[in-house]
Amino acid sequence: MFFFECEVYYEDTDMGGRVYYANYLKFVERARSKLLTSIGIDQRYLLEKEGLYFIVKKISAEYLSPSFFGDKLLINTHVLDIKKATLILGQKILRKDKTLFDCEVKIALLNSRGKVTKLPNEIVNKMKFFFDAQ
Repeated sequence: MFFFECEVYYEDTDMGGRVYYANYLKFVERARSKLLTSIGIDQRYLLEKEGLYFIVKKISAEYLSPSFFGDKLLINTHVLDIKKATLILGQKILRKDKTLFDCEVKIALLNSRGKVTKLPNEIVNKMKFFFDAQ
């Protein structure tokens, strides 16, 4: 499992003082980006040198409990499945031990023409090594 910490800032909240729902998607996106960086996958290099980039193909999310300005959040990410051209990840946002948000995200890799393409072995191997080593 990969862990990413973030803090809720005032700008993340709505008029009611709760985190605006769309910001949970930003938080889990940041965690996925940090995951890739931490296992040695440089997304900028992939895009600029190989013409490859990740997109969210599908997301299913459940908002379980609100978070508020000043909260310290922990986002955990784990692999549910690795397919030929997609990664399926589970992500949770927690405050202390309470799950606030739970989602399943399907990530696809696209080439420079915007077509889904096979995940390079290097990416698959790095993902498997990281999550299998835990």
